[in-house]
Amino acid sequence: MPLYEYYCSDCKSRFELLVSHQYADDIVCKKCHGAKVRRLLSVFARASGGSEDSAYDDMGASMGSCGCGHDGCGNGGGCCH
Repeated sequence: MPLYEYYCSDCKSRFELLVSHQYADDIVCKKCHGAKVRRLLSVFARASGGSEDSAYDDMGASMGSCGCGHDGCGNGGGCCH
């Protein structure tokens, strides 16, 4: 089962749930039981043919310093802040 991240607009909380993809959009907030919950996009990693450490090193280099994929991050580029 996939791990999904959610955000509740009612109580402003974020939470994660292991849930079948067929029920992924029918979730209520774990904290306030509100129905104004939306699924968030998550960052994921993909292992390549090398060692586990080198796969993450390669991904970090291609993604920028904060993982958004823009070279301006952390250098005053303002894409993530």
